Formats: sequence, C-alpha cells, structure tokens
Amino acid sequence: MAPKACTTLAVAGLIVAALLVPNRAGAIEVKKDLYNNSGPAGPSASGPAKENPIPKAAAQQLSDTIANESDSYLSDESEKKTSGKPYVDLEHAAFKYLPTMKGGRWTVIAKLQAPEYTPSKSGVGKGKPTGKQKSLVFNYRLDGSKWTEVEPPKWEDVDAGGAAAAAAK
Repeated sequence: MAPKACTTLAVAGLIVAALLVPNRAGAIEVKKDLYNNSGPAGPSASGPAKENPIPKAAAQQLSDTIANESDSYLSDESEKKTSGKPYVDLEHAAFKYLPTMKGGRWTVIAKLQAPEYTPSKSGVGKGKPTGKQKSLVFNYRLDGSKWTEVEPPKWEDVDAGGAAAAAAK
C-alpha cells in the first residue's frame, strides 16, 4: 500500500503543479533599480517620480509670480465670457511646470491648461465646451533669488493627447 500511496501523492502533486503553472510562460525582466531615482527623468523613466529640484521657497515664489501675471489674462477671459465670445476657463486651469537647468540657472516653462467654452446665452454657468484645450505658457529663469521672465506669456492650442500643437493667439 505504501508504494501506491506514494505514487498517488506524486500524481496529485504533478496535477496541482500543472494547474499553478500558466499555460504559456513569458519572460519577465526584473530590474534591481526599479525604485532608484537615478537615470533619465520624464515619461519614459521607470520608478517613482523625481522630487522637485527647485527649492520650496523658490517654487512658491514662482507660483505667486505666475498667479500675479495671470490675473490680467483671467480678466481678459472673463470679459470674453460676458461679451458672448469663446473663452478659456483659466479659473479651473491645471498648473504644470517643467524645470530645466540651463547655463547653471533654473529655467521653468509653466503652463496653465484649460478647456475652451462658448458661453451660454443666459450668461449662467460655464456654457458649452468647444472641445478645444488651450495652454497659457510662461517662461521664467531664476536669477539669484528672483524669477525673471525670459519671454512674454503666449497661448498654445493643445491636441487631444495633451501636447502643445501650435501658438494660438
């Protein structure tokens, strides 16, 4: 009985092992530095996102600078809305920025991206979306402890994938 029990147990083990192994084994490459912050940055980099390289005080100063400069654009878009023209909803814009080191100084391209709307005839609510996205693009450089405008802000159309298409206004 003992040899038959061992054979039965071995067959049962093979059946369980066969069920646990996938039908088609594919190679999986495991990188040791998956969560290492070295290497390229950007959408193609693996692992967690890099920390913000700009000091918190300078980043806050940049945010305040852009908020102050965007006030006139916010007023312009609000005026377009009240006059019945298509407008960009900068009040609910997504803020994105890309810092780069150029010539030993931080340069930042910051964007306020928002959808465009055609206002309602009654003037209530946002209106009807046009399906277009636009970005207001700012370009700054950190000179010492002060952010300096590299070029005036400009509007860009944004394609469906989120990338800037071309200058708009």
